[in-house]
Amino acid sequence: MSDRAPASRRHRALVTGASSGIGRAVAERLVADGWQVTVLVRRAEAPDGATVVIGDARDAADLARAVETATADDAGGGGASLDALVCAAGIPPSGPWDDPTHWSDVLATDLTASFDAARIAWPSLVAARGSVVFVGSIVGAGEGSSRSPAYAAAKAGLEGMARSLAVIGGPDGVRVNVVAPGAIDTPFDPPAFPADDRPDVPLGRMGTADEAAAIVLMLLSPDAGYVTGAVWNVDGGRTALSPVNAAGRVRSTRS
Repeated sequence: MSDRAPASRRHRALVTGASSGIGRAVAERLVADGWQVTVLVRRAEAPDGATVVIGDARDAADLARAVETATADDAGGGGASLDALVCAAGIPPSGPWDDPTHWSDVLATDLTASFDAARIAWPSLVAARGSVVFVGSIVGAGEGSSRSPAYAAAKAGLEGMARSLAVIGGPDGVRVNVVAPGAIDTPFDPPAFPADDRPDVPLGRMGTADEAAAIVLMLLSPDAGYVTGAVWNVDGGRTALSPVNAAGRVRSTRS
């Protein structure tokens, strides 16, 4: 029998919705940092170095398959543990607002899928004392949506769910947080203004997917070891801008 300690394993992460936008940026950063990354995507587009599972984040069977892949044992041992779960799959705030099918689809993808991912991955997260980050939005808790109350309801629901799971996971060392982006320059949702000229944002521009991903990685890291049940806005100060000031800034750009 050898006295030598087993080789330490690479940290493991599962990212949903990683074919583009913030989810992809998160997966790219994790791969670059040496993580063992599994992505659940609907189309075979993912960062180099990630293990790809094709499936739908709304399908519990696909989520279970992705968790199993992400936690498969390797040479380092310690199978069935998951250090990080990032839920970035989502449907943008389109409409019509009163379409019941749209409501069901958005809630299923933007809220229930994240609940199912956390529920299915929970034993593996407990085993690793891991961390969960939900990609939310300033829409919902911070502001409403005339296009999609479903989107606003789902994103606000993520925050309540994260706080609840933070309480549930606390005794086991599992942390759960939300990153709430504002206007981010991705194909997810057509912008109202040019990316580099946003009168509704104090910093005057849209953010990048990589800037949002940087906050996700911070929340997954030991530097955030005492942070759980929190919501981190990544919005260039948009939620700090009063409606009156925002309207004035928009009018000034159109005069």
